Amino acid sequence: MEILPSLAVLAVGIVVGFVNIVSAGGSMLTLPLLIFFGLPSTVANGTNRIAILFQNGFALYQFQKKGHLNWRLSLLLAIPTTIASIYGAQIAVDIADNTFDSLLATFMIIFAVLLIIKPQRYIKGKFNPKVSMVLLFLAFILIGIYGGALQAGVGFFIILTLLILVPKIPMSEMHGIKTLVILIYISVSTFVFIFNGLIHWQFAIALSIGSAIGGTVGGRYASILPDKLLERILIIAIIFFALILLLR
Repeated sequence: MEILPSLAVLAVGIVVGFVNIVSAGGSMLTLPLLIFFGLPSTVANGTNRIAILFQNGFALYQFQKKGHLNWRLSLLLAIPTTIASIYGAQIAVDIADNTFDSLLATFMIIFAVLLIIKPQRYIKGKFNPKVSMVLLFLAFILIGIYGGALQAGVGFFIILTLLILVPKIPMSEMHGIKTLVILIYISVSTFVFIFNGLIHWQFAIALSIGSAIGGTVGGRYASILPDKLLERILIIAIIFFALILLLR
């Protein structure tokens, strides 16, 4: 067992766990690190999910304790997301490393542009409630496919979708919904990676411990930080991680 790489993965897991819960996109740090230590992109993709599972589980307790968890809406959205994520995970199993990296870079650029222009300012609240609910379910089907296949940055899609279609929900509650939905669908879709032997368990355990610590701290602060500050953290995080990916 290589101790130093595992300790490095654990340390990054703490940072990533906090970032993923307070904003999103921490996997943009995790995936390059795992690849740097010799993991193929598909194995890094699968290994990262074990940590996200633990991280969201610990963060969920913090959201529940602070009263910022909308169980009804979260569970409703988790149903189409989970079903779609199984299909997405099956796609990811056979994806080539260079294709994975290209898709990741493309989506991070899209995320950055969307957060900068803030399309929700122009269209949020303009849908009929029934239309919004239909669009919400359709959007979370696409989110499930993406989350099952790539996962990294899926929190951005969730938050942006909620900002557009459910604008009256506080930002802290949106992060609670994001956390629970991801926890549910990743609990199911990760088995596709496990069955295909795409998990490096040594790094997965180290990353999980770090992410659980970071997720617990993140869940505590995400529920008390002002909405505007959380939005700024979200924008800064996505630009930062997009630049890291492009430079890599």
